[in-house]
Amino acid sequence: MEIYVLVKQVPDPEAMIKVKSDTELEIENKYFTSYFDEVAIEAGLKLKEKFGGKVTVLTVDNRRVDALRRGISMGADEALQITDPALEGSDPFAIARTLSAYLKEKSFDLILAGRQAMDDDAGIVGPAVAECLGIPHIHSIIGLEVDDQKKEAKVVREVENGRENLTCPLPALFTCQKGLNTPRIPLVMNVMKAMKAQIKKVDLASLNLKPADVGSQAAQIKVQRYLLPPKRPPVKIIKEDFPENVKTLVKLLREEAKAI
Repeated sequence: MEIYVLVKQVPDPEAMIKVKSDTELEIENKYFTSYFDEVAIEAGLKLKEKFGGKVTVLTVDNRRVDALRRGISMGADEALQITDPALEGSDPFAIARTLSAYLKEKSFDLILAGRQAMDDDAGIVGPAVAECLGIPHIHSIIGLEVDDQKKEAKVVREVENGRENLTCPLPALFTCQKGLNTPRIPLVMNVMKAMKAQIKKVDLASLNLKPADVGSQAAQIKVQRYLLPPKRPPVKIIKEDFPENVKTLVKLLREEAKAI
């Protein structure tokens, strides 16, 4: 099977983030591969182990390739970075347009992606790529079985108050949810191999895209302003012993917090 996995490198949840201006953030240099993307990589690797073939990890990023190296260390065969200065300021729709411009010239059985990136939580890129390519897509799957002979897949996804079982012809695009699998931890020797691996690079010209097709010029989603979350009020410590502390707590919850 020919499988592509879309990946993204996102800020670590513990990274310090400051509002630099109304439309710009200052993010500490701590990044990792979005967890749902690792679930997608694992799903692709399991299918390769069962049916043979090739897994390629693919990203749009001008600066960071660690997510691609993570994919290689887990077992992906190839990594590709779409990079171009004109991509700066791209929104999810422009990213999807760029990815699909590359993929439309390729032969593939399946495209996998994370349910959503863990920085913006948009969940747009995967389905948008499928729409650009004109292939079926199913969002947030937690179960996947592929019949390579029939070229179809049976998937399970969670819906309100239950689960939904669907059958889908291939090629298709699925976004992966927690519960589909547990991503493997790469072996040390594979991590070292990934650090030396050659990352293929592609620019917009080779995809027949113009700068006006991507970047801030083409953005349909624009950040109006970044705001810091409101500061929390100072913590009140109740020093009385039981049962007076309970009485004081109830009084504060009722009269100040208005919680009860």
